[in-house]
Amino acid sequence: MKAILLLNLFAVGVAIVAPNEFLASNSYMLYGLQLITMIPYLLREAVYVENLFLPTFFVLVYFLVNMTFGSLLVPMDYGIDKEFTDIALSINTYNLIVPFLLLSNMILFWLTAGSLRQLRDVAPLVQELVQRGTQPHSHAALLMFPVLVVPFAALAYLDVYMAFSFQLVILLAHLTDPSLRGKWYRWPIYGGYLVAMVAFDFDNKREIAMSLFLMIFLEVYYSRTPLRFGLRNLIGYAASALAFFALVLAASIMRGYGSFQVTSMVDAFSYIPQYMTSELFADGLTDNLELNFNYGVTITSIDQTLRGIIDYQHGASLIKVLFLPIPRDSIPYKPESVMQLFTRIYAPERWLEDGSLPVMFASDMFMNFNYLGLLPFALVWGGINRLFVAFHTVTPRSFAFYSCAFLVITVLMFARGSGLELWLLYYLFAIPMMVVVRLLANGLRVGSREQSRWII
Repeated sequence: MKAILLLNLFAVGVAIVAPNEFLASNSYMLYGLQLITMIPYLLREAVYVENLFLPTFFVLVYFLVNMTFGSLLVPMDYGIDKEFTDIALSINTYNLIVPFLLLSNMILFWLTAGSLRQLRDVAPLVQELVQRGTQPHSHAALLMFPVLVVPFAALAYLDVYMAFSFQLVILLAHLTDPSLRGKWYRWPIYGGYLVAMVAFDFDNKREIAMSLFLMIFLEVYYSRTPLRFGLRNLIGYAASALAFFALVLAASIMRGYGSFQVTSMVDAFSYIPQYMTSELFADGLTDNLELNFNYGVTITSIDQTLRGIIDYQHGASLIKVLFLPIPRDSIPYKPESVMQLFTRIYAPERWLEDGSLPVMFASDMFMNFNYLGLLPFALVWGGINRLFVAFHTVTPRSFAFYSCAFLVITVLMFARGSGLELWLLYYLFAIPMMVVVRLLANGLRVGSREQSRWII
């Protein structure tokens, strides 16, 4: 680990002294160095597949992929929306931007390594908790599916405010039911929920992704699947990645990428080979994975702060969490999130249309405190990692269990740049739904003469 940290500190030094013109087109080499040194080491330390969902590891992979491929493709003019190409090539503050982003990745790496050690220490307790409350001869979970999938699909179709909070609670309550463990029909149940999301909510590919992540996470958590790299394991990992990739492409086709005449989800899947061989695919994939926006907004927001276009926020985007329940009309001086601030200044026309440009948390902290933002960056992500460790030590299906699982799976929203307050708002909306769904689940068990209780 020391060798990796020293090598990455060397990369930071290179970013400080390298010519700005070189970094504008070649900073992908430095992010790529972090990708190929940090991730293999952490994979070796993870032990169990479910540990790959550790928030800082998950975010580190997400960020390194975006920074490595974004810094490569955006200056080369890839992407359907090319608004950040000229900006990326014209920025003259890379010697401050790139070292900060490299250091933030090093913090995520260090936090991940520490949390993985904690997870190894609690592994015996996790095994005991997973085995508690199994109901091998019950089929209550199968009876619950037709009842729960209807409101789940309706929420996707109606697209009401914070609908995904409610949908995710339905998935948590159902997919953690002890009677589902080890049953063959859990796979059709997983598929049924995913089909409902892709069919009725294809615009929200991030929500589809988080639903799929939850299913994979719970499956490997309950099975205690070790992380191995034999041929069969690699084939399984590749198959999972392809399934996720296919879902993203199908949802993108249904959104209009490729201009295919799509009438159903089945049509969208059938057009995937044609889409992948089209001239649009490289640009479309850059947009599908949001490489242009994630990379472009990350560097542009920091650059505009350095040039004084955006004022330093001095912690305003952090304390905004304290004002969550209070309408802005009641308190005119309620702090704005960095996402709101950046969008209004950088893209006022998008702001007027109720659009927004998410700013990743590393950039958020720079816009608050400059390089001192690395300290709150480390503290916040360290706290989020504690939720993941706590999930493995609390009673299964308790309120704490559901809360930790919800916050860990939705961390993609926070990582992508929604802001701390919006991520927590999704959780606040989920709390009453947890009660409603559990009451419904308990009622179904009583009707099928099963005994159950919810441990708070």
